[in-house]
Amino acid sequence: MLNHIHDLLEILMMSLALGMDAFSLAVGLGLQGIKRDTAWQLVTNIGLAHVFMASVGLVAGMVVQGLLGQVAQWFSALLLIGLGLHMVYSTLFSGESEKSFNPHSLAIPIFSLTVSFDALSVGFSLGLRSTAFGVVSVLSFGIIGSMMCLLGLWLGKRVTSLAGKYGELLGAAILIGFGIHFLIK
Repeated sequence: MLNHIHDLLEILMMSLALGMDAFSLAVGLGLQGIKRDTAWQLVTNIGLAHVFMASVGLVAGMVVQGLLGQVAQWFSALLLIGLGLHMVYSTLFSGESEKSFNPHSLAIPIFSLTVSFDALSVGFSLGLRSTAFGVVSVLSFGIIGSMMCLLGLWLGKRVTSLAGKYGELLGAAILIGFGIHFLIK
């Protein structure tokens, strides 16, 4: 029973970490102000994109696990650490150009996929664990990603963009922590 609680906490932490990208970018969009219909489209698309990208990564991870075994686990741990470090770098050193958002027909799905691209890497890492763990994680990523986007849009109307930067740094730290955890496990 204790293992299941540990697994659920691990899934929740990873879901929140992945949702931080959506949150921080949504705060920026909320500051600009977007229409309610566009906001709901964005929230839905981000949730679906998180599920899709993590599912693709999950299947790829399961295939690689069958082929490479322990080497794949080390690779996935390093992938999580690298993803977290990249999030730190892009948060601290990227320009403000990502905040310009044009809600045309293809902009929302493309934006959603790019925000959810890190879910592909994490899904790959999850494919190296049990299938049940991976499926629950993927669904959690979609739900939490949508909720984080919605929260970011709401907060974007009320706070400064600094909250998004700190949130993304926290998400990066969580991913790095799980990568280290997978390395020593």
